[in-house]
Amino acid sequence: MNLEIICVGILVGIANFASRFGPFFVIQRLQQGRQKRGALWLKIALGSIGIAAISSMLVVATLPPLLETPNKSVAMLIGFIVLSGLYFKFKQIVPATLTAALTYGLVYTYFPL
Repeated sequence: MNLEIICVGILVGIANFASRFGPFFVIQRLQQGRQKRGALWLKIALGSIGIAAISSMLVVATLPPLLETPNKSVAMLIGFIVLSGLYFKFKQIVPATLTAALTYGLVYTYFPL
C-alpha cells in the first residue's frame, strides 16, 4: 500500500474524530460545574453520530481499491448495507463495523462481481 494513502487515511480519521468529538468535549467541559446530566447527553450525541463517522471512514478506506478496480463497487455497497442494517437493528457500532468489514473483505476477495 502506498504511504500517501496511509497518511490520508490517518489524517481523515483524526479530522473526523476531532470534528465530531471536539465540540461535545468543549461543551461538556464548559458546563461541568453547572449540569450533572452532561455525561449522559454526551453519550447520546456521540452514539447518534457514530454511524456517520464509521460510514465516512468506510468510504475513505475503500476509495483507493475502488479506483483501481471499479468493478468491485458491489463489495463496498454490500459492506455498507451490512453495517447500516446491523447498527440500526442492534444499536452497537463495534460489532456492526467488524462484521461489515469481514463481509466487505469476503465479497471483495471471493465473489467475482
